[in-house]
Formats: sequence, structure tokens, C-alpha cells
Amino acid sequence: MTNSYLLRGGTVFSGVSPHRSRTDVRIAAGRITEVGASLPAEGSKVVDVEGLWVTPGFIDAHSHADAAALTGEGMDVRALSGVTTEIVGQDGLGLSFAQGSAHQVMADSLGAIVGQLPEPQFSDTEQYLSCVDRGAFARVATLVPHGAVRATVMGRDLREAMPKQRTEMRRLLAVGMAQGAVGVSTGLTYAPALAASTQELIDVTSGLPADTPYVTHLRSYGAGLDESIDEAFDICTKNSLSLHLSHFHVSGPGRAGSAEQYLQRFQKSSRPVTWDTYPYTAGCTFIGALLPASVQSNSVADLAATLSGGAAASLARELDAVGPGPTVAAGWEAIHIAGLEASPLRSWNYRSVTDIAEEANETCGSIILRVFLETAGNACILVNQGHPDNIRDLASAPEHMVGSDGIFGAGMPHPRVANSFFRFLDWANRGVLPVSVEDMVAKMSARTAERFALGSGRLAPGQPADVLVIQPDALEEGPEMGQHRPRALYRSFIGGEPVVVDGSWQGPKLTGLAARRRSLS
Repeated sequence: MTNSYLLRGGTVFSGVSPHRSRTDVRIAAGRITEVGASLPAEGSKVVDVEGLWVTPGFIDAHSHADAAALTGEGMDVRALSGVTTEIVGQDGLGLSFAQGSAHQVMADSLGAIVGQLPEPQFSDTEQYLSCVDRGAFARVATLVPHGAVRATVMGRDLREAMPKQRTEMRRLLAVGMAQGAVGVSTGLTYAPALAASTQELIDVTSGLPADTPYVTHLRSYGAGLDESIDEAFDICTKNSLSLHLSHFHVSGPGRAGSAEQYLQRFQKSSRPVTWDTYPYTAGCTFIGALLPASVQSNSVADLAATLSGGAAASLARELDAVGPGPTVAAGWEAIHIAGLEASPLRSWNYRSVTDIAEEANETCGSIILRVFLETAGNACILVNQGHPDNIRDLASAPEHMVGSDGIFGAGMPHPRVANSFFRFLDWANRGVLPVSVEDMVAKMSARTAERFALGSGRLAPGQPADVLVIQPDALEEGPEMGQHRPRALYRSFIGGEPVVVDGSWQGPKLTGLAARRRSLS
């Protein structure tokens, strides 16, 4: 049997069953063809997986592999992390609908997040997914990124959209959904979307199919968190959308132990709500997210040209006066600079802004500007703002899914890009979370597939053969900061093609990997 494998004697987690079973799995012609005990070889290549776990491939509910899935940059680490499907176009930032001037707007924000951008530019969702189909390093689904759509219609303008512009944005969002996007994303602390009012967002998302996932990076994670959640519910209620909260962390000073109040609110809501999290207390984003809203829409080149003499001093004073802004939930002392390995400022790598400022005898605002300009905006920040109890409580709820929010640019400075799934799996296996391994596998596969209307995520006959073979004894927490290379994955397949063999990435670029949304009823 050509291109057929029989995984024999493993402990199988189907992604849907609450029970594991010791059984065999046959893969042929890109699909799972049989699951059962003592299956005959029948010409399949037999792989002995006794003592190992066999699971569906992981689906990352919040991925920034928009570019990497096409270029291969960093995809060895992603493959070794067990992710076989990347849901991209997150935070309103993405490659679809980013063409011409809109592409440059996205590039200014995306560079530090997604890494090197591919050469093609994509006028819509179909162009992007068609490029995936021609060759990619993982299966890829995409949201329609509202920020890219807004940049297509309005460029860098930081003002509310006029009626005609709202109509055009509404049309483009509908086009993206019709072309197979799995939802719509917003990033309301990032330019240009930060200028959109609640009413504008209601207007541009009206007319989408009922229960379309509205996937949102909230307007504030600091003092305005509650109001930002209210806004998201308002938008979804007005347009019958289903709410999904991106990287939902209840973080910042004074919030330890407060996740339960949000869980209670969500459970009482008349609108469905889900969320994704990563298992780390430190967040990570691009350094430009700290700049005042008044300049965030400027291109990196224009900003560098204008920040001379008094302009730089004035902007530094503004940063010192207003603080880090709504993207983070903590102060300068909690923010660490990352991605400086290739910079003359490399001695500042992974150090806090306050420590650097004290040593340099400068203000925190001036340090942020120096790093931004020295790296042309391609540095990142790590923010120690989370609370372990909140992470555990949010991850224990049935509405939770796993989203790595992994940063590919700036040298992949946060281990969540590599180990979010295995760290959660390790926690479930060791009882750190009150969640069984079976349930955690479901969160990482079948439930995410169902949430975003994808036809995958289960180990069952007829399903795409996206399959992992995991060494449970090699699961590990890994570091809290810095790079990491997981070692728990023994083998993996995407569409029946070997991707990891004996713990080594094979680097295949495969065709036909665009994951389009099934029709919403």
C-alpha cells in the first residue's frame, strides 16, 4: 500500500473521546483509514509506538505563522511543537487584503511578529489561501484581519471611517468570509484599527453570517479591561456574532485570583464566548505597540526621519507621562526588551526597561525610542504581568482553547511559540491543572476545529491524517523566557506525509494545505 503507515500499539487520544485506548491507527492516501486493535499490516509500513501517545495534530487557535508557513522560517520549531494547523490573520493584522500601501502598513507592525514576509502580496483571502495550497509547511486557516481591511480602505488614517468607507470595509469582510476565512479578527490597540469606534465596528461587521467568530484583541488589557469586554459583547450581540477572546489573560497588579469573576460572567452570557490562552505569565509583542497612538500609524521610515532633536525628546516625555499604554497591563518595571541579538544594544537583551534606564541615566520613554529606532521597529518586549492562578482557572474551563500567540520575528524571543501545547499537556499529565490529558488534547484539536468550522482535529476514519506520536516522558515545562526547542515529539504527519521522524524535522513543503471554513448553518 503506497504511502501507508500503521502506528501500532500506541495509547490513542481521539480528540473527542473522554477515554484513551491502546490501539492501532492506519494512515493511507492522506487520511486515517482505520482505528482498531491488532490491525494487520496489509502492506503498510509498521511503526512501533508502544508506550507512546498518538493524538490528532494540534490546531493553534492564535498563530502568527502567516508568513512562516509559506517561507519555512522557524517552522522546524513549530513542527516540533506539534502544531499541524495554524489559524492566522490574528489581532487584525495579516497578509490577506494587504496589498500595495496596505501591505506596507501591515509590514510595519508584522515584521517583528511574523518574521520575514513572503514576496507575494495578497489582495484578498482567496489569493492568500491559494498561495498556501501551492506550497506550505503546515496546514493554514485564516481570519479576515480587520486592520488590513481598514488599511486597504483608509491607509494610515487614525480617524473614524466615513459611511462609504464603512460600506467598503463591510464588503471586504464579507468577501473574505465567502472565500473561506474562519472568522474576523480585530486588534484594537494596534494602528490603524485603534481609531475605529464601537459603532464603526458594529457597522463593518453587520451582515456577516450569524455566529461568525469575532476574534478580538481587546481595546485594553489594563485599566480598561472590563469596558473592553463590554464593547466586544456589544458588537457580537448587535450582529449575532460569536465572541472569541484572543490571548485572554487577566493580568496586571491587583488581579491575582480574579479570573473566576470573568468566568462567572461568561457563563451567564446570552451570547457564546470562548477564549484562547498560552501557559506563561509573561506576554510578548512588538515594541511599536508601546508608542503613543498619535504616532503608531506612521511608517517606521517616516518616524525615524521626524524623531530628531526636539521631536524625539517630546515623544519620550509623552511616553514617560502616559506609560506603556493599553496593550499591556503592567508598568515599565515589568517590561523587558528582547530581539536585540543582532543590535549594538545587545547587552540590553532580556533586561527590564527600568534597569536599562537607570544604568543609562535616561528615562524609560527615551529607552523605548532608542530601541525602536536602532532596530527599525523589529524588537519585541516581554511583559511580566500574568498570574499563575488566573492562567490555571481560565485553562480549566471547557470554553478554553490553546493559542500560542507565538512571535516568529526578533529571534523568537518567547518560548510560547515552541512549547505552549506541550507545557499545557505536561500540566494536565502531572495534575497541575484539574484537566485530564484526554480533555487537554480535545482543547488542542477537535474543539478548536469545531469552533472555527474546520474539517479536522479527530483521530477517526476519513479524517485528514494530521497525527502526532508523543513521548510522554519527554514532556517538560521549559523556560519562562527565551528560546526553546521541544523534544517530546517522536513522529508527526500532515495529510499522511511524514513531517517529524525520530524527533527530527524533515522540512517538507506540501501542497493543498489551505484550511477553508465549512459553511456556517
